[in-house]
Amino acid sequence: MSIDLNGPEPIYKQIAALITARIQDGTYAPNRAVPSESAVCEEFGVSRRTARSAYALLAEQGWIVKVPGRGTFTAPEPPQ
Repeated sequence: MSIDLNGPEPIYKQIAALITARIQDGTYAPNRAVPSESAVCEEFGVSRRTARSAYALLAEQGWIVKVPGRGTFTAPEPPQ
């Protein structure tokens, strides 16, 4: 799965979908750290705001948990 910079789907939603797929396929194990927002910016060539929006969507959907002072982690169990 890749990011379509010219497609109709917002980039932050595409990034969130890609990270969701990585969680589902075990690339990012439950209760383990996911890449930082800076790493997402670098990997996809996007702004911090776009990375932050993707992570906000993932948190809202229950895929990740933000822990102040520790980082961002996959949820212990995937959302239903």
